[in-house]
Amino acid sequence: MNNAEATLTQTVEQLERMNEALAALRRELLPGQPRKFAILAEGPLEEMRRLQTEIEQLTVELASAESASP
Repeated sequence: MNNAEATLTQTVEQLERMNEALAALRRELLPGQPRKFAILAEGPLEEMRRLQTEIEQLTVELASAESASP
């Protein structure tokens, strides 16, 4: 496994953990405290967007490296 593949694996795992954290937050706060949930969810959602962008970039990098190799 090359560096980009290892980074992709790690990034996907981080995204999965962020999703689990958001789901736990939802279970704890909804439906009783929707405003608090919305405020506390902002950080995880922003991080999830960042991780998704990183995954997209790594996927493109891996696809171009694969098509460039003989």
